[in-house]
Amino acid sequence: MKKYFISASMILLSALPAMAAEITPGTLVGRYKVEARAGFQKIYANFRILNTTEFEVQRTYANGAEDEVCNGTYNLLSSVSWDENWFLAVSKQFKGNFTCPSNRSKTITFNVDFGANKTEDLARGTQVVVTSSMAPGMKLNAYVKKQ
Repeated sequence: MKKYFISASMILLSALPAMAAEITPGTLVGRYKVEARAGFQKIYANFRILNTTEFEVQRTYANGAEDEVCNGTYNLLSSVSWDENWFLAVSKQFKGNFTCPSNRSKTITFNVDFGANKTEDLARGTQVVVTSSMAPGMKLNAYVKKQ
């Protein structure tokens, strides 16, 4: 019996690295490059998640110019739904709001829908859907890659 337990444990432990890690506030901490398209305009941003509730965002331009660094807070929400094959699908949504030093009275809100992406997808680079108070009613496809 002990021999079977050890064999099963070794098989399980060897498979653990292959299992994808869920996106959590702790696993999101780090720096990200974001590229989105709104109409004919490309938007670039440097995104830095400082801890499990705070982040910084800075818009950058193709010519190398940068805007001011803005600060904000976020929550990471999970939702469960049925997918097209009637399997339970867990989706993560990043809900944030931020202000910039030049105008602290203007708050910008946005949502990032990670879908079923995992932390490994963020490291490789992946597509997400972004909605924002800056572009009401629009869903932007964005490419996010952890640095």
